[in-house]
Amino acid sequence: MAACGREPLRNENLMAPSPDSNSHGGDWLAGRRRLDAILRLQAAVLVGDPAQAEAVRLLSEALGDPDVGVREAAAAALGEFGIDGRAAIPNLVRATQDENEVVRRRAIRALGFVADPEESADTIVPALVAATEDSDAGVSLQAVATLSEFGPLAAPALPALISAIWTGDVRRRALAGVALARLGELAVTSLVQSLQHPSVDVRAKVAHVLGKIGPVAAEARPRLQLMLSDEDETVRAEAAEALRQIEPASSV
Repeated sequence: MAACGREPLRNENLMAPSPDSNSHGGDWLAGRRRLDAILRLQAAVLVGDPAQAEAVRLLSEALGDPDVGVREAAAAALGEFGIDGRAAIPNLVRATQDENEVVRRRAIRALGFVADPEESADTIVPALVAATEDSDAGVSLQAVATLSEFGPLAAPALPALISAIWTGDVRRRALAGVALARLGELAVTSLVQSLQHPSVDVRAKVAHVLGKIGPVAAEARPRLQLMLSDEDETVRAEAAEALRQIEPASSV
């Protein structure tokens, strides 16, 4: 039984304090508390109906645990429940302001999975908009990505998404483009204005997004026509493709 020359792990080793527990009692208690909490989280994820609501409750409460590892695990696990985890939305929204960037990022990602946009947009979208300006780039990117899950219901995020198109790097611009395309007609006027941006990359991306929006972006036709003479080849190509996608099939 002593495979690999090691003693088997015994439960009492986890239960009993170390010989010097009097001098390091605080450390031992904190470690034991963390172990217990993580084991509870693991058990919560594994249970099925009819205990699912209890699992969500445990995980939701764990978002307020003093141990960052527990909060990280809880935020990640809640997303696995999909809309069955919607009872955790208030605590997940609070977790978007957690002091730890991993917890914030995981909470934002989980919100995209557990939310019913029709029911939750008013609660979640403002938190996501705030998170687009997070000091951590990973959190900010996740917020932009999650906004796309709300489609037209993410309309309050329009200024933040346009800002991401204007000032973001390639990845941020791409994620914002997806969210803007899903906003659809609501984003068209702001995007048309952005076609005059001095950056070649921005103009090309905006034209691409307008093409993805399709016929309801008809307002953009005059500006896109002008862009067929743009100094940049990529911008000209994106403008031409956007016009093709915007034109109704009957007029082609």
